[in-house]
Amino acid sequence: MSDFTFLTIEQFFSDDLRVFDKKRKAALTDFSILLGGTYYDDFYLDNDRSLRGRTGFYWTKSDDENNNVKVVDGGGCKNWGYVEWRIAGARPALSFSDMESIPTNGEEGKREEDSILEVEYGYYPQEAADKNMQEILEELYKKASISKTGKSYTTDSRKCRDTDKRFLAKKHEEYEYDGKRYVRVEANSSHDGYKFKLSNEEYYDNGDYVWVEVSPVKWWVEEKAKIMITEKIIFAGVQFNDENNYHIWNFEGTNIKKFMDDYFAKDLLQSLDITKQEDAENQIGNTYNLDFSEVSEKDIIRGALQSNVAIFLHGQPGCGKSDRVKQLDPDFIELNLSHLDPELLDGLAGEREGKEVHIKPPWLEELEEKCENEPDKIHILFLEELTNASVVMQAKAYGIALDKKVAGRWKLPENARVVAAGNELEDSLVANEMAEPLYDRFAHVNIETKIEDWLEWAVTPENIYRRIDYRKGTEPKQKIHPAIYGYISYKGDEVLRTPYNKENPKPHADPRRWKMASDMLYASNNPNTLRAIIGEYLTKDFISFCKLPIITIEDVLNGNYTEEKIKDMDIGRKLATVCGLVAVESKDMLKVREFTKKLGPEICKKFEVQWAHGDEEKLEQLQEVIMKEKEEAIMKKQEDIMEEQEDIMEEQEEAVKQAEEYNSSIEK
Repeated sequence: MSDFTFLTIEQFFSDDLRVFDKKRKAALTDFSILLGGTYYDDFYLDNDRSLRGRTGFYWTKSDDENNNVKVVDGGGCKNWGYVEWRIAGARPALSFSDMESIPTNGEEGKREEDSILEVEYGYYPQEAADKNMQEILEELYKKASISKTGKSYTTDSRKCRDTDKRFLAKKHEEYEYDGKRYVRVEANSSHDGYKFKLSNEEYYDNGDYVWVEVSPVKWWVEEKAKIMITEKIIFAGVQFNDENNYHIWNFEGTNIKKFMDDYFAKDLLQSLDITKQEDAENQIGNTYNLDFSEVSEKDIIRGALQSNVAIFLHGQPGCGKSDRVKQLDPDFIELNLSHLDPELLDGLAGEREGKEVHIKPPWLEELEEKCENEPDKIHILFLEELTNASVVMQAKAYGIALDKKVAGRWKLPENARVVAAGNELEDSLVANEMAEPLYDRFAHVNIETKIEDWLEWAVTPENIYRRIDYRKGTEPKQKIHPAIYGYISYKGDEVLRTPYNKENPKPHADPRRWKMASDMLYASNNPNTLRAIIGEYLTKDFISFCKLPIITIEDVLNGNYTEEKIKDMDIGRKLATVCGLVAVESKDMLKVREFTKKLGPEICKKFEVQWAHGDEEKLEQLQEVIMKEKEEAIMKKQEDIMEEQEDIMEEQEEAVKQAEEYNSSIEK
């Protein structure tokens, strides 16, 4: 049996529990409305007149001498509710009095201005996807080309107004698309007779299918009573009980409690349980909060595009290289370098009024126009048949891929990206060997056409191909990702440069390619994508380094380590540890820095360099600490010298005293 329950009317209106007093009114999720939850057009949450602030009413459990079941209505007032109706929603509550800490999805909560704590715990369908995404998902669903995650969410399949029929379970399977998760729900609203509007601003009728996104559930925490409640009305459509009886003293025996025990609790926590299980099985450290999940060709290409790393697509003729590009930018600009005149690639040179002039190539003007019209999207320049191009054309492409400049004059727009492709030497009689400097400018992705990929492509309509959002970085960051910095510090020259095999070119490492890898890791947060830049072997070795168990900031601040544990750490774990410690806040820096001294002076120095890098306030704080230490060291040395001089003077005085005593004894 789960610990999920309902609060009583008394608790909601208690002067002692200020969370529930302030948070009495609740908005409905779209999922709740689709399951039959009734909303009020005249009540809005905190004066928010958007749909997301529209309130509904929800069940409480018995709390008076007559064991009466009541609801909190849309205005935040107590009212009567028909227990057999499915139109009331649910705000489950959870007591954590028997737990070591407040349950969350793994991240700390945040406090509102009124100091009330908000946490995320569990995952559940909540808001409807927008109109464009509804069309994409429905099209993929009908073509049976959208992936299932293996999870599902259970609701009552009965019609909302069928009060005389008992609960009958209905499963909503979960699907994944573009990194997000959705369920497909048939509308079963209590708003009969007219279409109802959801938060995506679209109108629906009973029987319509709506795609609802699965997202983290937010809870308000009453720390004093050690209980928390969902921020919104999270589900509806389930009878409080199947008998029309307002006097229910045994909440544990009600239909809705059984539903929460048998279905809701498992559905809510299924994603969280899987994550915890995977972490336990892997037993890995994660100093840098990286995502170690497997990646596809598409994931690597997307990561490279987001990090502005030029990509070269390898593969046999007809494997779909150009279509991979089209899926990410439906109207990309393609230049076939094996047929293009050099002047059409980098512009025409001529003379006008006695002066030398250079005219932009038409393709560049077109690319600039696209990028200007859609500044929030990435636009691709596709250099096709690069290996079939002449040495002269390859040299020109070199400048575009490396410097993002055309003819050394015109810079590509910030949201433009370069993708190239070509045939392998063994697949084309006219293919040319790619020079090492040009090869090194790209991340390399091998396109392998598998039957399941081809079949998915075959049924995917082109009208749902979507451009990648362009996210311009605003937050300052180290030039090199801390994980890569720590790895190269540990491994040294053996990984900074690895040999290039001219006979069988494969991704390898050098300082420039490590910078490319760093940019890609910042964009993707998944080190598996780096195999396109540094190769399979180095990527696996790098991931092993990132997973080394370490001593965390929390361990240091809480003293959760032993001297023996420190002695057992090799240089790799020390470097991995210190790279994790650099995230410490300024107020705790001193304690963490003192700990790094235990790891050795070189490790402490690396901590100082990484922690204060690029931050003048941190650098000033560190310099003050170091200066203070130096002053204290000088003062200590002076004190030692003075103590030594005092000892010498005492010895001299003792020697004089002994000499006087000796002379006195002789005279006698």
